Amino acid sequence: MTHTLTPYAPRRQQGLRTTDTAVPPVALRQMATGETEETARDELPEAEHLIPTPAPEQARGEARIFHALITAYGRHRPTLTGGPFGIRSLTPRTDELVVRIAPAQMDRWIDALAHRPGGTGVAGLRWAGLREGIALTLPGMRLLLADISETDWRAALGRRSADQSSLMPHWIPQFRGEPEYAAAQDAELASLADHLCATLRRIRLLDALTRISGHVHLFTTRHHGSLHLIEACEATPTALPLWTSRSVPLALWPAGPIPAPGPADPRAAVLDLLTEIEPARAPSGTADHPAARALCHIAGLTTDPVLVQAAEHALEVATCVLADPAHASVYAAGGWAGSCRTYPEGTVHGSDPCLPPGAEAVTGLPEEAVQRLGQHFSSRPSDTSRADLVAAGREELVHLLDWALAVATRPANRPDWTRDRTDGTLQHTQPLPDRDGLLTLTATTTGVYRVSLDALGLSDLADEDDSVEWEREAAPSQSAAVLLAEHAAIEAAVCLPFQREHRKQRLLLPAAVPAEPTIRSVIAGADYVLGFFTFASVLGRLHERVGSTQGAADGHWRTDTPPDGPATLTALISDWCALPSPHHGEAANTATVDSPTYLRHLAAHRAALDPFVTRYLAAADTLPGARTFEERHLAAFAALRTTDLSALARTEIRPVGERLLHLVRSMPQDPAQLTAWYEHHLDQA
Repeated sequence: MTHTLTPYAPRRQQGLRTTDTAVPPVALRQMATGETEETARDELPEAEHLIPTPAPEQARGEARIFHALITAYGRHRPTLTGGPFGIRSLTPRTDELVVRIAPAQMDRWIDALAHRPGGTGVAGLRWAGLREGIALTLPGMRLLLADISETDWRAALGRRSADQSSLMPHWIPQFRGEPEYAAAQDAELASLADHLCATLRRIRLLDALTRISGHVHLFTTRHHGSLHLIEACEATPTALPLWTSRSVPLALWPAGPIPAPGPADPRAAVLDLLTEIEPARAPSGTADHPAARALCHIAGLTTDPVLVQAAEHALEVATCVLADPAHASVYAAGGWAGSCRTYPEGTVHGSDPCLPPGAEAVTGLPEEAVQRLGQHFSSRPSDTSRADLVAAGREELVHLLDWALAVATRPANRPDWTRDRTDGTLQHTQPLPDRDGLLTLTATTTGVYRVSLDALGLSDLADEDDSVEWEREAAPSQSAAVLLAEHAAIEAAVCLPFQREHRKQRLLLPAAVPAEPTIRSVIAGADYVLGFFTFASVLGRLHERVGSTQGAADGHWRTDTPPDGPATLTALISDWCALPSPHHGEAANTATVDSPTYLRHLAAHRAALDPFVTRYLAAADTLPGARTFEERHLAAFAALRTTDLSALARTEIRPVGERLLHLVRSMPQDPAQLTAWYEHHLDQA
């Protein structure tokens, strides 16, 4: 493997953001809970934190309920459920959680929570009808389903046959064996309970992540013995907590207990890591400031005195952060190394890089000291403004703090690495937990790390060495590369259901499909829907570049257009817009896009065409044999003109505005006018 990556550079922090103070506390809380302004304002004076930290038993109970909801709901569209997991809003308190669910979701909640021996649900859960709603209780835990009457609740229990489960009125004692089931559920979630509870209490942070694919998708997985919560709302799994992946202000981060055996010691941690991974680089026993020197190497810096002094300061701040219960979440989700990974957009979800807790403290040195540090990183310090030098110095201090926290929060359960005696590269391999294949981690002495899935035995990977490369990046040192690879491996182990082969954008593991999918159901399950706006932007270019194309019955992809090339308008559009295409020989390869056969193909690969695109392409590709673009466009134009567009819009689960309908109605019959038609539409937008 040839490593041609650019050297590691610290993530650009773009200055210290002051979002904690710039956004009013009420608005911050609403962002996480979905409460009305009045409710959030009324609750704040009683709360020590914006989102109150629950008592331990309350947290464990909420975690069990949320885990049951995650299992039952799976991947879902919140626009169809009234909110994520049916939750419209919630009000967190130290001793209870008030949840307001969409009324239509009551049956689904009962299905999720009702426990039957050997099944899912929440063992030991009881309910009581109150004036405010239905109280769900476990020992030491209370969750209030607000604004639900006892009459409606009892009717829903009857509809779901919940009388055969453990979801009983509060006066019913525990059944035989129920305490054992409850204890087993508590033990299963023990290490993840605080993370699950904190996520539930901030559930509306998911809203911003559903704007692209429109789905909420959370699940849990075990990796090296530890249980992790994975978020995959944008069809890319991440182990990062919502508050760090979305870079929300620290005021919204959860407080909690420091994990046993107590606060991590960053000085001991950096020395231990460097001694383990790069023993030749470890400071000698007689060196001054050995931990600071070790941190400098891990972070890719020299041991110039000004840098060693900065590293000492970063270690002091890290020590305080790691001992502060307000920042206990730095230990969660595989440790702070996840926030040190370099993502294409700066962070997982494309927001500003997440500043570590303690960023303000670590950059709080006198301006002269920070400026001296900044001069170390300027090629022409005399020509650089004082403000830019100070900004560079602050960035490096945050960079050092990031790595001090990452090293100190490295999980105790981790891979065993093997060193290549020739070039010093470290490698770890392990079998995938639920299928054939290997998870492979490598970290070179130059700091390049790679995390991949190998030997998968998938035919769609024949041209890709039967391998999926999850992450390949440059870290500032081999020790740092090990940290980042270990964290990336948590996600890599579960990434296969989300991976697509590069040629035709097909899922490597196609999804299960209902026997008779509809346009509506296919859109509901799609990661990506090709809408008419995007489609319209492509049509003019197609007219200019495409000669004759074949009909669907002749094959969307044909072997006589080497190598396995697109032959129909549908295939060309799919190729241009990264939609999954059928293989030659599959039934969908000779079917029009509105047929059940082609809809099953799209559903299996979690993609869709909106109803208007479907109508156009189905009519265009119905014409058999070789036809010009003009001929196919005329057939599609006629089909749209004779279709009841309002009725067609009702087959779409997403809102269809008048602007879209106007665009469809105004489509020109002359293909030469398509580009001008779309540009005119943009001018009017």
